[in-house]
Amino acid sequence: MTIQDIIKQSLQEIKTRGLQLTPEIYGEIFCRHAKRANVILEECQKMEKYLKRLSPELQKTVRSRHVSSVDQLVQYLGSEVMRANPEKSSEIIQAYVLLVKRLLQAVSMLHNKTAAEMAERDKEKITAYLGKEEIDTIREQWNRFVMEYDDSFLKKLSPYCDVAERSDLQAMVGSLTECLKSYSGGGGDFTVVAQVLAAALVPSIASGMNDEIATISAQIRSNPELLTSQAMVEDIRYMIKKRIELDKKAVTSQMTELDSIIEHINQALVRVIDCGESNYDAICKIQGELGDVNLETDSFDVIHMKLLAIASSLETETRVLSDEMKQSSEEISQLRQKVRVLEEALRKERKKAGTDTLTKLPNRRSIDDFIQKQEASYKRYKDDYSVVLFDIDHFKSVNDTYGHDAGDVILSSFGKMLRRYSREVDFVGRWGGEEFLVVLPKTGREGAVRFAEKLREVVSKSKFMYKDVRIPITISGGIADRKSSQDMEDMLKRADENLYFAKESGRNKIAS
Repeated sequence: MTIQDIIKQSLQEIKTRGLQLTPEIYGEIFCRHAKRANVILEECQKMEKYLKRLSPELQKTVRSRHVSSVDQLVQYLGSEVMRANPEKSSEIIQAYVLLVKRLLQAVSMLHNKTAAEMAERDKEKITAYLGKEEIDTIREQWNRFVMEYDDSFLKKLSPYCDVAERSDLQAMVGSLTECLKSYSGGGGDFTVVAQVLAAALVPSIASGMNDEIATISAQIRSNPELLTSQAMVEDIRYMIKKRIELDKKAVTSQMTELDSIIEHINQALVRVIDCGESNYDAICKIQGELGDVNLETDSFDVIHMKLLAIASSLETETRVLSDEMKQSSEEISQLRQKVRVLEEALRKERKKAGTDTLTKLPNRRSIDDFIQKQEASYKRYKDDYSVVLFDIDHFKSVNDTYGHDAGDVILSSFGKMLRRYSREVDFVGRWGGEEFLVVLPKTGREGAVRFAEKLREVVSKSKFMYKDVRIPITISGGIADRKSSQDMEDMLKRADENLYFAKESGRNKIAS
């Protein structure tokens, strides 16, 4: 067996066991595989080399403590030395506590919101008497932060200014300042233009195309450089033209409504005249004022003011109306209340139509609508996206063992967990039964795998409680990305096939 074979076996074991790839873990597993293969390597003999230098009694003690690496040997010997001088050990521990607190204080000043919040929180936790489990928890949080930290957002500055020095924030800001002072054109910064244009697209009167405008506004806000695309220019031109047409129709509709209002006022005047002859002259004057309203030349504001003046005159001249008028007013009020009730019921039904009643997540119909929008974006701009189809393992067994109420609690809890660990731009929905689908915009297969594996690990370590009983739950997942699929239907089919493969190969797995 060659060294390359030993390396491959070691990396495969780390991946299979879900371990973190650290020098210590890799070294231990590598040397174990080398020993099995009867391959003698100097770096794997260091432990025995150092043990031989110790006294026989100390060697026996070290072996009884199952010390298996040089790092563990150093830690053990160091602890023995500290134990020999407890007063000195206490001073060193206190010094390390102060050092860690100062380091956390420095981190909180480095202009990274997430790191600053973690540092401020952990600074108060660090004490000389902190337990190992609490220390491991804090260390794991910082380890995860380091592994997940991504400074690729700095690349977004490249189209505008060349920022070569990224390790020094002060130097980088200085470079940006000088760059922006001398900036004179080229493509230009479209961020401000994108914000203004997105606001200008919103219809001033009509609202029939709000969804279309919201989609295109979100695109140019998130990626202002799209304004240089001819396809985007054509889309905006079409949107503006359509918005103008809708506004014209809305104006015409409002004009018709104003005309109807004036007609109703005229009819009310006729009824008032029938009720009493004494205010005939005043009412004739009001009718003359109505005749002065010109729907073709007056603006909406002018018409509004004239109608207010007419209403004021009616209130002044006719304080007492007939029983018939009062009854009509009450009937109108009742009708308006019924309309409000019906409108609210309609709003709730429309919301229910797109929402799963148990998990309060979007249902399959809403998911299909969202994927259609992502597909349109992919076809126009080649923005890749991925889907992850999750399935709760052995869910039927949960229902049979704990009851359907417990199953409903787990479905609802898992839905909340999906929302919590997804981005704001991601779309989470219930696909059906115990299956959930997450759509990840602008995300390729590798990003989808990272998301799914992280969620799988979180679920396997979580506690799902029902009536003080902990129910262990695992999930399986199938992943597919649009770029590697023939079409949208093929992508969903591949995600389902990968999910089936994950479940058939043992469950609690993610397949892509």
